[in-house]
Amino acid sequence: MIPKLTSTAFMRHQWFAGLLALTVATPLLAANTDEPPTPRDIWYQAIGDGYAALASDTQRLAEQASDYCQSPSAEEREALANQWLYAYEAWQAVRFVNFGPIEQQSRAWQLQFWPDRKNLVGHKVSAWLKADTAPSMQSIADGSVAIQGFPAIEYLLFDEALGAPEALTEPQACGLLAAITQHLEATTRQLNDDWQAFGDHYRETDSYTRATLEAGLQALELVEAKRLAAPLGMTGGAPNAYLAEAWRSQQSIPLITASLSGLQEDYLPGLRLLLQQADQQALYDDFAATLDEAMDEVDGMEGGIANALEEPAARSAVQGLYVQISQLNWLGSKILIALGITRGFNATDGD
Repeated sequence: MIPKLTSTAFMRHQWFAGLLALTVATPLLAANTDEPPTPRDIWYQAIGDGYAALASDTQRLAEQASDYCQSPSAEEREALANQWLYAYEAWQAVRFVNFGPIEQQSRAWQLQFWPDRKNLVGHKVSAWLKADTAPSMQSIADGSVAIQGFPAIEYLLFDEALGAPEALTEPQACGLLAAITQHLEATTRQLNDDWQAFGDHYRETDSYTRATLEAGLQALELVEAKRLAAPLGMTGGAPNAYLAEAWRSQQSIPLITASLSGLQEDYLPGLRLLLQQADQQALYDDFAATLDEAMDEVDGMEGGIANALEEPAARSAVQGLYVQISQLNWLGSKILIALGITRGFNATDGD
């Protein structure tokens, strides 16, 4: 039985918009000084809040998995699936950060092994389900990144192989679910702690201004090239639903929504100050307005890209979102030019 999912993305967007308005209207003080804030001061706090939310949501996910395994029911499974989505969306909100503690121990891959062109997630999960004993959290930590994160949990919750109501209640399946969620909780808790410890270095190192600026823009390039264009067949290949994120649960669009919402909360406040300092307020206004338009575009959409490939109206809506993201990337290029930055290698290059 496929559990019903309730996304938090729209509510998060509404809350983020209010927070952003408050943030840009209220002067902030740099840490432990009376000096005005720098873009890095603002980014550090915002990203830290995002990591804290991620750690909290994955803790609740591990608790929900334990509750389900102790007292399995349709209601508990639905609650588990919803908490999985909430935590996954919290990760998407700070996924744009590609420097600092997230680089350690391949943490981004531990949280989300994707793209997965060879279905390694499916193979690894299936192998553990056939094992004689359920894994411990340590055996998950010592294993492949394909078994460690949100996609592996998605397989347990949504793959057809576990579609029968009783399938996830089997000791091996529940043991695997518990081990993965516990490892995910430990990983995000340590990530949050490490970000706090990273604070002085981040705020005092000028190169992180450029690193953070480029990280947000590269995240948008990833949305355009890999998360939308590739499954839609707009990169030279045929449309392929299996190239979409979260295709098993049909949650690719809510995850993109969460990424855009995260950029509004965690990225725009620092970007605004950076462009104000460069006398580029108009360019910021254009970028922020276009991001808001993209959010308006995606707010009315539901489900995943895989379903959209079969429904003309839904596919047209996804293509409209693609156009909005393309416009954002064009404005991103203008921002880099205005700041005298030459675009380098990014996550959308190559495979």
